[in-house]
Amino acid sequence: MHIKGVVFDLDHTLYDRYATLTAIAPYFCSYFDVSPGMTPQTLAPIWIEADKQCVHLGWPAVIAYLAERGVFRTVPEISTYSAFLLGWFRRVSVPFPETKQLLADMRAGGVKTGLITNGSGETQRAKLANLGLEDSFDQIVITGEFGVHKPAPEPFLAIARWLGAEPSELLYVGDNPLNDVEASRGAGFVPVWVRTTGTWVYPEIEKPALQIDHIRELPALLERLG
Repeated sequence: MHIKGVVFDLDHTLYDRYATLTAIAPYFCSYFDVSPGMTPQTLAPIWIEADKQCVHLGWPAVIAYLAERGVFRTVPEISTYSAFLLGWFRRVSVPFPETKQLLADMRAGGVKTGLITNGSGETQRAKLANLGLEDSFDQIVITGEFGVHKPAPEPFLAIARWLGAEPSELLYVGDNPLNDVEASRGAGFVPVWVRTTGTWVYPEIEKPALQIDHIRELPALLERLG
């Protein structure tokens, strides 16, 4: 297998989502009407588990999980929750310590790097700035700017063209079974599932042959692929 490049998802893939939620937990407790005795320390593990179990099903599922576990005295509207979370995601993103160097090493070794992330340009570019990753990729596609979102094939085909590679010459590394694994496979990429959530909520979708638990395992995978 000849690999010319690696394209990444952002959320749950290139930065520490759970450390980020933990950092935001104090603001959550002061912003929402939480149950008596709910502290940032008690909230954080519940919120992390909600994210792991439900994020691929959408934020309404996350809110329902939190409500079922007694986090809220008054359950917020989805619009209120999303505005809060997106606002804080623009300010707080906790990096994996390996990410920036890993991307730099790949490019130095002649491997092209790309990013495809769903979301608004404002939010996703703020995350990249917080993480110091704005200049770490040969090509970036933020679907809110591109106009077509994953799991549609258009973002994948466009970035392959811009990287000067056939889709079959590119790995796509992401956590979401639908938006990352199935979507990239359908566009002709070689999918790599990064198991940061540890959950596979789409039994009808075939798991990929290539799987890692953390992006720090990617160099060894690339070496194994030759």
